[in-house]
Amino acid sequence: MIGLVEIYAKAKGWTVGTANVLVEGTSDVLYLRLARDLWQRESNHDLFDSGFAVFEAGLKDDGGVQGVVRELQTLRQMASQDAASLMTERKFVGLFDNDHAGRKHARMLCEMDFRVKHYRDVFLLHPIMPVSNGVLGPELQRRAEVQNRSCTRLDWEIEDFLSEDLIRRFCNAYPRALTSRQEMAGRVHHEFTRAGKRELQAYVVEEALLEDMIEVIRLLCALREYLGLEHEIMRP
Repeated sequence: MIGLVEIYAKAKGWTVGTANVLVEGTSDVLYLRLARDLWQRESNHDLFDSGFAVFEAGLKDDGGVQGVVRELQTLRQMASQDAASLMTERKFVGLFDNDHAGRKHARMLCEMDFRVKHYRDVFLLHPIMPVSNGVLGPELQRRAEVQNRSCTRLDWEIEDFLSEDLIRRFCNAYPRALTSRQEMAGRVHHEFTRAGKRELQAYVVEEALLEDMIEVIRLLCALREYLGLEHEIMRP
């Protein structure tokens, strides 16, 4: 018997697993999948095994922070109903950019539904994604804040996990793509034009080497840990 989650996901064009990360847009999925492919070729570890899946909340205006809020609520409710009908249990968490919109909507989601908790069901991107050692919620949030204290005021998006060398090469090739660069405690956040973000995606697919994606691979390992999956032997 097919559950509500499977029916809904098929209509959306999503491939869901048992441990799912809902992200803001297609660029997040692209970088995470590319990192998975590069690491699998190097190490034979598949960071998308054991039911792990990543998919975007929607395309263009259907995605973004509002899309994550909307779809995460829907999927969690459907997963709960499926579990009550003794179907496959599935977990869904949301991953937000650590910018004004991401912080605002992650907080709003937790306020709208008391069952949704920070650093258990919704996560913000940080330069350092802390090891949880099985501890989620307030303690993991505290670790994230402590370990990223030196760059608390620095926004962070998935492009910022790409190597600085790769970003430099891209900006040399596309000098109009970058609108601003903010550095704090050795970490750098980049703002690109909308067209620049598209150009960066194509450039990364063609030019990125394993060493350019190491931090994205570590992000995947952190997400696997937060979802209770094997991760230690997979870390670079």
